[in-house]
Amino acid sequence: MQHYYFSRHAKINWLTLDQFSYYSSEDLLNGAFSIHWESEGDHILEFRNQLEQLTDDILEQRFSERIEFRIADRKRHREEIDAGLFFNAPAAFADYGRWARNLTWTIEQCIALSMGRSPDVLSLEALKSAGSEALRSDLGKEYIGRLEIAWNWISIGQLAEVAIPAEYLVWLNQLHLDFPPGLIQALEAFGNEIIDWKAQSQTLTGQVEQLREEIDALHQENRKWAVSYESLQTASGGLIAELQDQLRQAELALRVSSLDETTSEESDSPDPRVLKSLHKIVYAIALKKYHLDVTQEEWPAVTKILNDLELAGLQMSRKALRGHLKSSAETAEKELGK
Repeated sequence: MQHYYFSRHAKINWLTLDQFSYYSSEDLLNGAFSIHWESEGDHILEFRNQLEQLTDDILEQRFSERIEFRIADRKRHREEIDAGLFFNAPAAFADYGRWARNLTWTIEQCIALSMGRSPDVLSLEALKSAGSEALRSDLGKEYIGRLEIAWNWISIGQLAEVAIPAEYLVWLNQLHLDFPPGLIQALEAFGNEIIDWKAQSQTLTGQVEQLREEIDALHQENRKWAVSYESLQTASGGLIAELQDQLRQAELALRVSSLDETTSEESDSPDPRVLKSLHKIVYAIALKKYHLDVTQEEWPAVTKILNDLELAGLQMSRKALRGHLKSSAETAEKELGK
């Protein structure tokens, strides 16, 4: 690791202090010192001159080696101190079975247990009372750091000061804050299932929203069908009215035809005026309603009239109907040709 943020002069000063001072590794790694050159003896000045003769790479190598040595020395020193602190005493370690029986924990109890310590022993008040060594220890700093994170969540309403153990463990897991496996095992042994209720709630909320959307879609589809049904009713009503009108006209044509046949049977010489009037009526109905076109070889109107007659329960041959229509057309053409 290159210490580019240290000047060459600063590295020489530090190595000189490392060699001849009585500063601890903690002080050498964290402190800032003022060097008084006039107070240095000849042996110190000689050591400093030797460092001045080194190349930058060799000076950096020696500086890095001593830094690593001091870091390891500080770690050993801290471990020796930590071993004698109150939270590393045999009685300080947590009895998970005892605490798993509680229905709720406070946030301080949760954090102490997450670090394997009994909440009766490890607390913020106990750390402060133990002095600077306890506060500067790795475990002390970790405890305070976790507590600060917890209070941040509590301040915005995302975490409760008192909660069920499972809720706290879900929170720790969510933030990747480790905790002893024995803590989970103790809770599960007493029937405390570790469930992320917030995630469960979000899942159920999503399902409810999806069902609401499906219901809204069904309501819209139902409205479409209602409109279609109403349109169908309107259309069928018009069709029925049209068929009824066609039926009345067919019945009228039938009565005219029947009258013509009856007149022919009763007298060989029917009243020409009556016959002429009936022919004009039949022709007008056939022309306007059934679109009769006598100039064509095929007469579709004949089929339509026969169908309407059949709907009315009446019978007439195609030949007879065609003959009546032909006579009606001839009478009308004479009338129109005057």
